[in-house]
Amino acid sequence: MATMVCLTLLVPTHAQQRVIDFLLTHDAAQVEFSMHAVAARGPLVRMQLDEERVLGFASRTEVKLILPQPVCESLLPPLRALLAGCDGGFWITPVAHFEAFNERPTAACVP
Repeated sequence: MATMVCLTLLVPTHAQQRVIDFLLTHDAAQVEFSMHAVAARGPLVRMQLDEERVLGFASRTEVKLILPQPVCESLLPPLRALLAGCDGGFWITPVAHFEAFNERPTAACVP
């Protein structure tokens, strides 16, 4: 089994649908992802709006993908092209363990 990694993307909120559309065109069995609204600050974030400068952070979307290292490497070039010119960036971290609680949720976990 290939080494699993977490690819974290930090993108402007207006670009999140573009990322979702891109990810949904790939093999869902190999790419697990989630999206979260975050307050971001740091070298990957340019605070361009007056409101962002006053608050000291920018509203961004964080996308976390858990996937095999080779799949991650193959996604980077098209993601770079897709997000060219966008504020943000990415980082990759190793995943020590990745496992479902249960392949089929029981009645106790279904709303």
